[in-house]
Amino acid sequence: MAERIPARLTAAEGRKFALTVGAAFLGLGIVAWYRGHAGLAGMFGGVGLALGLAGLTVPGRLGPVWQAWMGIARAISRVTTPVFMGMVYFVVFTPLGLLKKLAGHNALIHSAGTGGYWVRRAEPDRRSNMERQF
Repeated sequence: MAERIPARLTAAEGRKFALTVGAAFLGLGIVAWYRGHAGLAGMFGGVGLALGLAGLTVPGRLGPVWQAWMGIARAISRVTTPVFMGMVYFVVFTPLGLLKKLAGHNALIHSAGTGGYWVRRAEPDRRSNMERQF
């Protein structure tokens, strides 16, 4: 997230951005037209057509449009990323952990013969060991 948006856009990057986003807007316009929303279809189609033509004719001058697009994308990602990660945690990992707990699984206990994490003490604690630990 600390990565800054570059101020300049090369012609190849501008063309790639304009044609990709323009095609996406044209696709949205086609879907809107197919569903009977003529006004929305015209808006999406117009933006897509304008971006496509700009990408073919003046791709190096699309820097401000690209910066605005990336600013919007960054703002959206600040909201959607925590929401999505929270959903993954609470919808996937928490139920799996609860199911494992209900099944009696304990991640700290290894099966016999594998060694395990815990070592049994031979003798109980003595007070002298606690007073002089080293």
